[in-house]
Amino acid sequence: MKPGQYSQSGVDTSEADRALSRLLLEVSPTQAFGAPSELGVGHFAAVIRVGPLQLALTTDGVGTKLLVAQLANRFDTVGIDCVGMNVNDLLCVGATPLAMLDYIAVEHADPDVFSQLGRGLAEGARLAGVSIVGGETAQVPEMLRGAVAERAIDVVGMALGIVPEGELVDGSAVEPGDAVIGIASNGLHSNGYTLARGVLLGEFRIDEYIPELEMTLAEELLRPVHIYVPQVRALRESGIRPHAIAHITGDGLLNLRRVEAAVGFEITELPEPEPIFGLIERIGRIERAEMRTVFNMGIGLTLVVAETDAEKALVTLRGTGLAAWRIGHAVADTQRRVRIEPEHLVGHSKHFVPAE
Repeated sequence: MKPGQYSQSGVDTSEADRALSRLLLEVSPTQAFGAPSELGVGHFAAVIRVGPLQLALTTDGVGTKLLVAQLANRFDTVGIDCVGMNVNDLLCVGATPLAMLDYIAVEHADPDVFSQLGRGLAEGARLAGVSIVGGETAQVPEMLRGAVAERAIDVVGMALGIVPEGELVDGSAVEPGDAVIGIASNGLHSNGYTLARGVLLGEFRIDEYIPELEMTLAEELLRPVHIYVPQVRALRESGIRPHAIAHITGDGLLNLRRVEAAVGFEITELPEPEPIFGLIERIGRIERAEMRTVFNMGIGLTLVVAETDAEKALVTLRGTGLAAWRIGHAVADTQRRVRIEPEHLVGHSKHFVPAE
């Protein structure tokens, strides 16, 4: 695998951005047809007003992590991913997650696979405190082709939450000097799997035990997304209102740029990435700038809080059982750049590059 070539593994983010802009051009006028969004399109979740309520809506899927599940013939964790990828986005707008729907498309309807998926969805719902109130399934053998015959599957979720009046979080309150806090991820979560598979499955068997990881490759790659509902709830109960919350998925810490305020961020210290990231980086000979753009690199959620709340926030978050670190601060920057000082990287738009 050549370094710095995410597109070589099948994901062209620049082309995807151009395609998305064409789609948005067509659908944006629909804002006039029903309940318009309280936030600009492109935030982590949409927020609409329905009577006195502010409802938050989001949708996301598990992605090509499902190909790993097919190879391992194990589907009991990907339902947690489906819930987590959705409810974590709801948290970013200040919403309390309430309910979910799921959509499962398969090449072949295997009762055991559906049972495993159901167990994962139920566990994710328990962790998030949401109800799964409905969904849809489809058998589409002509449309789906997976990593293993008869096992092709796609899993997508849609989540609903409520934002209390006056508590919408859009990042407009962020000011220079605010502290950035990062909360630990659980490995790759559900992003960057096309690149990860391209690197790792050319070197290891899916069931191979890897001493560096202290588990098999399948076990590592199927670790589910951390669901951050308990952490955000604990922060609110402590009286701290984050100025911004960012779910760190594809684009890494560049997701901080989704805040409404015209600020940048200086990342001054970071935890050592988990072993899986070092393994991908080394085996694939991938440059650190590319790793920071594609993967979460050990931080699954960031919160921007007032400097005066930083220490209390850290104590509160660590009390929930997950590691949390102060990783940087907001700065005045009309170009809205994210600088990772320890690694001499700067991110603007969609990619990190070496700083000049």
